[in-house]
Amino acid sequence: MTVAVPESSDHVLTNQIVRAEDGTELVGDLYIPAGKPPFPAILQITPYNARSLAGLGRIYARRGFLFLALDCRGRYRSAGDWEPFAHDQKDGHAAIEWFAQNPLCNGRVGMRGHSYSGYNLLLAAIDAPEALQAIVSTMAPGDPFVNAPFVGGAYNVGNLIRLLEITGRVSRDARPDEDFGIRRFGANSMTVNLYEADGNSRPEDDTDDEWPALFASRMARPFEEIDRRLGVFQPQFREWIQHWRLDDFWRARSVGGRIERIKAPALFISGWWDGNGGSASVFFDGLRKSGQDRRRLLFGPWDHALKAPDCSDLPEDDAQSIIRAAGRDQLNDEFAWFDTHLRDLPSGPATSARTTLFVTGVNRWLDLDDWPPHRTHKSTYYLHGDGALRLELPEAAENSSRYSFDPSDPTPFGPPSYRGKPYPFDNSKLAESRSDILVFETDPRGAPLALVGQVSALLYAEADVADFDLCVKLLDRYPDGRAILLCDGVLRARFRDSHERPTRVEPGQVNSFSIDLWHLGHVVRPGHALRLEVASGALGRIDVNPCTGNDLGGDTDRKPAKVRLHHSLTRPSQVLLPIYEDPRLVDETQP
Repeated sequence: MTVAVPESSDHVLTNQIVRAEDGTELVGDLYIPAGKPPFPAILQITPYNARSLAGLGRIYARRGFLFLALDCRGRYRSAGDWEPFAHDQKDGHAAIEWFAQNPLCNGRVGMRGHSYSGYNLLLAAIDAPEALQAIVSTMAPGDPFVNAPFVGGAYNVGNLIRLLEITGRVSRDARPDEDFGIRRFGANSMTVNLYEADGNSRPEDDTDDEWPALFASRMARPFEEIDRRLGVFQPQFREWIQHWRLDDFWRARSVGGRIERIKAPALFISGWWDGNGGSASVFFDGLRKSGQDRRRLLFGPWDHALKAPDCSDLPEDDAQSIIRAAGRDQLNDEFAWFDTHLRDLPSGPATSARTTLFVTGVNRWLDLDDWPPHRTHKSTYYLHGDGALRLELPEAAENSSRYSFDPSDPTPFGPPSYRGKPYPFDNSKLAESRSDILVFETDPRGAPLALVGQVSALLYAEADVADFDLCVKLLDRYPDGRAILLCDGVLRARFRDSHERPTRVEPGQVNSFSIDLWHLGHVVRPGHALRLEVASGALGRIDVNPCTGNDLGGDTDRKPAKVRLHHSLTRPSQVLLPIYEDPRLVDETQP
């Protein structure tokens, strides 16, 4: 909802013009503190309507900062064409220079932003003017093929839904109760056709829960045309799907490949249940490796909107602990960061740690020395033929499990309530009801196990098709049988060796697949077990792999796949877990 902005006055100057390098006029509103200038300044460049930041602009002004809310090129009042991530670096530089030359500004500029704005500020921070002296990136997406718009070579359909919402110069309105539904785009009128194209009848329950089925329908092929079938022509999606491999188009829009050129002190804020959550730790670690010491990382019990996720699948005690902890206002961390780096004020004890995270399982905040923390070591758990997940290597020289994947009935990512937004859902019933999910599980823990850091899997697999997906989930299995999602990862087989040069798999040939499951900060409590699930579909999270090995955007065919996962002494499929030794966590979980 747009917040009303008054006409220009002593406290706000509306319709300020920033000229980009090529002369394009970017338009925004400048909020001015009381008192005598010059002031330090905060910049946010948004595709979501700069006028909606009026309340935030006033808050920053009351704290003594100039605040410029600027519309992205091609969005709302700003001229030009919106090409996501294409002009953000140079446009950001122009806006920083505009502030540096403004007589109201003391020459010290910070940038902040959420979601898209959290990424475009990182682009602007690459080779930025010296005036940029601090950044705060919140819930930013990651680089292509890491997070958005692709993940492991598969298309992140949540990204597509968001693109549909912001097609054109202004965003499409959605009622608050239409949480993630497709029907706001006029697609509901097409749902009958989508179902009937596969010879299926439409469910009687006309709810938003049916939207993942759109992506499984034959009408979803070719995938490059799915925007029209959802009721919108989306030029950015159409351009992106033509670049379904990592090329110069994506390198020019990458942050991770140029992270060492960011010199401004950086605060990253993310949440365990944010679909963009993996980017914060990746970028933070990239700065660490480049020698940038002025960095901070904050992980909270938040979804993408910085709110508590749906906790209905959790026990009441866990749910209430998460909901209460999600009340932490991350703006205070922002203010402390900018006070320190733009006003030379000391950090308070609550914001001085290098890393602060909410540890699930024990449900408490914890300050750490870094990310990953120094006392973390990797431990390998191996998949066994009896469905066990153990520290010991398999003994059998040859052992494997098999399942079939049908692109016309793809494996769902989560339960029916899953609508594309991550939350701590119970996946036990799904795993029990499908034959296309393999499950491996540890024995119940006798002592707590703290997992803090990055998680990955190494799988040895083959199939009878030229391409297939490996979708892996790590879950906490409670004593009562519920299995709560902790983290997950996806890899499209053709990208097993390179995102730049995808190659089909040879049917019947065993390959190794390294899969990034992102990260977690979690304690497995006594009586709980760790569960690993392996499938070849994640309907609702990624596009459906047709398993033909053909062009991912233009392919119209589909082919069922028979997949064989090896777990033997010679091909030991495994998951690598970050074990964290910290008495603060162990003591909290003693029975």
